[in-house]
Amino acid sequence: MNKTLKFFVQIKWRYWLAGIVFGFVLPFVLHITSASHVFIDLWFLMIINTLAAIILGSLIKANRVHWVLLWLFPLFFLLGVHFFLPNYAYYFTIIYLSTSYIAYGLTS
Repeated sequence: MNKTLKFFVQIKWRYWLAGIVFGFVLPFVLHITSASHVFIDLWFLMIINTLAAIILGSLIKANRVHWVLLWLFPLFFLLGVHFFLPNYAYYFTIIYLSTSYIAYGLTS
């Protein structure tokens, strides 16, 4: 197998990509499009990202991947908040991490 391909398989690139897209790219897109605060607060922070945290936590457990990958999405989201979102969005990092852990623990 090619060394590059082997590297991407070893680092579980799908979880990294999901963390980068939902945590950093989406806040950047919302920032440059000047999305309304209602859209950012309700749809992005509360619904879309919470569902992403639940799905990622469940997938990580179902695929028997190491639990440390649960931290990827919240850490990338923390970077996205720092650069593109209002200050109160920092608290959602804790919510997403907790939601991922709960989904991880409830998945059999």
